[in-house]
Amino acid sequence: MRRALPLVLAVALMSGTLVTGVAQAAADPAVTPVPANAGKGWPVSGAKGVLDLAARGYVEEEYLLSGRANTYEQVGNWTDDGRWNMKIATADNPYTTRLVVVRPSNPSRFSGTVVAEWLNVSFGVDIPVDFSQSYEHFMRSGDIYVGVTSQKNGADKLKSLDPGRYSSVNISSDALSYDIFSDAARAIRANPQLLGGRTPAVVLGSGHSQSALRMTTYANAVQPVHKVYNGFMIHGRAALAAPIGDGVVGALSAKIRTDLGVPAFILQAETDVVFSSSVRQDTPLVRTWEVAGTAHADQFGLNLYNAANARDKGINNGAATYCDKPVNNMTFRYAENAAFAHLDRWARGGAAPPTAAPITMLFGLIIVRDGDQNALGGVRLPDLDAPVAAYAPNNSGGNVAGACGLLGTTTPFTPDRIRQLYPDHATYVAKFTAAANRALQGGYLLKPDYDEAIARVSKP
Repeated sequence: MRRALPLVLAVALMSGTLVTGVAQAAADPAVTPVPANAGKGWPVSGAKGVLDLAARGYVEEEYLLSGRANTYEQVGNWTDDGRWNMKIATADNPYTTRLVVVRPSNPSRFSGTVVAEWLNVSFGVDIPVDFSQSYEHFMRSGDIYVGVTSQKNGADKLKSLDPGRYSSVNISSDALSYDIFSDAARAIRANPQLLGGRTPAVVLGSGHSQSALRMTTYANAVQPVHKVYNGFMIHGRAALAAPIGDGVVGALSAKIRTDLGVPAFILQAETDVVFSSSVRQDTPLVRTWEVAGTAHADQFGLNLYNAANARDKGINNGAATYCDKPVNNMTFRYAENAAFAHLDRWARGGAAPPTAAPITMLFGLIIVRDGDQNALGGVRLPDLDAPVAAYAPNNSGGNVAGACGLLGTTTPFTPDRIRQLYPDHATYVAKFTAAANRALQGGYLLKPDYDEAIARVSKP
C-alpha cells in the first residue's frame, strides 16, 4: 500500500482529479427568511403583482443565502470535449445572496422537483428567463422554482434598487458564482423550510444565454466535483463557455462532457443556432433541441419582464422594451415546457427525451427558409407548421441597447396569403390540429399546451 500510494498520487495530479477532488465549499450555507414587508415589500424580479400566484395555488418567498465560497482556476488545456479540471484559487470568501422561492401553498402538491435558475444579468438586473417561459408548466406540475442571484451585477443591483431589503447582500466577484450555485442546491436539500417542509427528489439547474455560458462551465468543471444537481437545462447557449473566474469569455468551443453522469438538455432558439451549430450534441446523456421559428427572447417572456420592470425600475427607469418591428411571438414556451418535463423524467432515471432534427443550415451559418421565410427543420411547433406569419430570430432599434437583436420579429401574412393557405377558418383549424397532433405524438408538446393551443385557434 505504501509503495502504491506515490503512483496513485502521481496519476491523480496528472489527471486533475486530486486537485478537483478537494474543491468543495468551506461549510454548509446559512438560510435566513426575508420578511415579506422588508424594504419595498417584494422580491426584485419576482412575481408579486405580475402573476396571480394565489389563483394557481402558489406562494412566493425570499431567503438570504450566506456562506463562504472558493474561487477556482483552470488546470490544463480546456478542450472542446468539456472534460475540464480546475483547482482552488482562493478559499473561504464570504458572500450573502438571495433566493426567490415559488412553491405550492399546499405542500402536499409538491412534485418533488425543484428547478434552480441561475438568474440572467446580461442587462444589469436579475431576469428569470426560464421561469418566464415555463412558470405555467411548473405550477401545473407542482414543481418548486428557485431563482438564484449568482453574480455580482445582480447582487449590486438588488442593493441599489431596494437597500432596505438587500443591504446585507454582497457578492464580491463573479468568480464566487460557481460555489454560490452549488450552495443553492445544498441549501435546497438541507433546508425543508424552503420547500414548505418537504425535501426534493431531484434538483435541476437551469440557465439562459449569459447564464447558459456559465452553466456550461459549471457542468463541465464543477458538477463532476460537487455533484449537487440531478440534471441541467442549458438554454440559449453559444459555442463558447464562461471562464472559471471573472470575465465573460472562457473556452471558445465547448461541448458538454459525455461522462457528466447526469443528463443535460440543450434548448436552442433560431437566434442561437448560428452561434452554436459547431457544438451540436445528441448522446446518451446530452440532448439538443433547436426550435424553429423562435427567438432568443420573445413576446411572451417580454410581457413578464416589462411588468416586473415597471414595478422595479431596474432597466430604462421601468419603461417597457420595444423594437422597430413586432417582437417574435412564436410559442417557444410549449417546447420549453416539454423539455423540462422530459428532463425531469430523465433525471429520475426514466427514458431519454426524443431526439429532434436540427434546424436546416448551410455551412453552419445560414438558416434555410421556405417561401414564407420560415425556417426549415428543427422542432416544429403547430404555430409554425400552420403559420399565419413569418417568424425571424432578430429585430432592430428599440429603446434598450442590445435587446432587440435578441427579440426576433413577427411579420403577419397578407390577407391574400392567408386565403391561399386557409380558404376558411375550419381549414385553418384542421391544419393546425394536424400539426399539433404531430408535435404531441413526437413529444415536443405537452397535452395541457396542446389543449390550450387548439382552444386558442378554434375561436372564430
